[in-house]
Amino acid sequence: MKIKDIVNWPERWSTPLGTRDANAPVADGVLVDLSPWGTSIIVLAVQCPEGKYFGSIRVPAKVYDLLLEFLKRNQGQTLRKIIEAEMDVSDVTR
Repeated sequence: MKIKDIVNWPERWSTPLGTRDANAPVADGVLVDLSPWGTSIIVLAVQCPEGKYFGSIRVPAKVYDLLLEFLKRNQGQTLRKIIEAEMDVSDVTR
């Protein structure tokens, strides 16, 4: 299953200027940091040419730990590559 189909992606991203943008150019940005928050949210920091953008993703509880580890292993990759990546969740969704 693709990551983009597992996660609820933010509708808006916090911009380097402190505003919220629904059309933030984050797809080609690089995942530089992430912070788990609770048991269903992960905060992402994505570095783009214009600066760092922040967004929170909602993750189903069943795949939270698996996805968190996947994101940690893929820090330094573009968000586009991460979103399109395949992840086997069959063991945790049964």
